[in-house]
Amino acid sequence: MNKTQTIDLLKNQMPGFYSAEQVINLIEKIEEEPVKPKLSVDQLREIANSIMIAIEEEANRDNIVCMDYVEFELNYDRRIEVTDVPINFDAIRDCVENSLTDAFEPLEEEDIVELEREETDNE
Repeated sequence: MNKTQTIDLLKNQMPGFYSAEQVINLIEKIEEEPVKPKLSVDQLREIANSIMIAIEEEANRDNIVCMDYVEFELNYDRRIEVTDVPINFDAIRDCVENSLTDAFEPLEEEDIVELEREETDNE
């Protein structure tokens, strides 16, 4: 039962020791905190390690740095300096997303719809 359902139920109840209005006012003041999944330090390290391995593999395949677009400048003392190194952030994001998907079970579509519905009801 969520906050909205509780308030609706209380509105239909007979008043007791506390009035329904008092109880509803108290419930409306409740702030719902988002629930974060709890993971052990070992689990966090394992996930971080799998992300790093995936990024290293992509880097070894030359998919992280766009080598064709690296820019250089020749300075006055004839030194070559790298001025721009384009990074393929999409490849990095894919590595992170795939590692997290492997570590956690994604929500099914009906779960997502239900969560969205609950958020809309609470507003």
